[in-house]
Amino acid sequence: MIGNKMMKTILITGINGFLGSHLALLLKNEYNVIGLEYNIDNLFRINHLNLKVYSSDENLEAIFIRENIYAVIHTATIYRRKNEPIKDLLNTNIILPAILFEFSEKYKVEIFVNTDSFFNSNQNKTYNYLQDYTLSKQNALQWLQLQRQECNLVNMKIFHMFGENDSPSKFVPHIIEELKQNNPIDLTKGEQTRDFIYIKDVVNAYKTVLSTQFNKSFCEFDVCTGNSITIKAFVETAKEATSSSSVLNWGVLPYRENEIMTSTGNPAPLIALGWKPKHAVKDVFSKWKTPNAAVSKLTLFNEGGGKLTFSINFRYLAA
Repeated sequence: MIGNKMMKTILITGINGFLGSHLALLLKNEYNVIGLEYNIDNLFRINHLNLKVYSSDENLEAIFIRENIYAVIHTATIYRRKNEPIKDLLNTNIILPAILFEFSEKYKVEIFVNTDSFFNSNQNKTYNYLQDYTLSKQNALQWLQLQRQECNLVNMKIFHMFGENDSPSKFVPHIIEELKQNNPIDLTKGEQTRDFIYIKDVVNAYKTVLSTQFNKSFCEFDVCTGNSITIKAFVETAKEATSSSSVLNWGVLPYRENEIMTSTGNPAPLIALGWKPKHAVKDVFSKWKTPNAAVSKLTLFNEGGGKLTFSINFRYLAA
């Protein structure tokens, strides 16, 4: 209970993922959070939260009948970095959200929040990296918009998200691991700019959207800071923050074909709702360099739930 009102129920797909688990942690005290996962036997990121989690193999309509769902947050995704079967990508990235949105309309769900990527922007459509993933996100949004009638549809276009408990195969955790191990790192020239956004700013953007009254509409938001830094500046600042002796071999790797050289979003529409990003990357690193800054541990999880722990902490940045 919150005051005299029953908690509204929110269904989070991919609730054991990086974004889904952070959303669950933030929202569980204000909402009745339930989850949807393809593997409910390995909920290593959220086991301690004691949440009800349904399997995606279940009858999805039965979930809507059983639960009085106020909002659906779709975060489940497959990137195909490991060359997973194409049917898994289609099922997770297109068919699942399309079916969930159909039931959201049928059972009068108030709002469906779709998670998208800055890859899915007009200026980035020639970028060859993860093309099948990007195409699937474009197709999914088209299907959702095609079906939309009464349910509010909000598309959250996330820029370069980072933070604790992310997969070590992603760029930021990978760089931090290599720096911690003092390993040499081969890189491109690092001239690309990226709009890095801390995970707690991201989930607070979702929270803001959930508390906003929409009028049976479609809205899209860039989830970003509006400020970009070069990859070179990011990595060199991370090296200084970690006191690493890694040799940074700039220019050894070629840019990907049609590399995105500039990436900056527009946070103004989200800011107009009352949200604002609080953790710019440069500010984050300056806190790391402060002698009295709290530095503890950063725990990353591999796909099987195994832990990799480093003596850097993003957690204290939540304040």
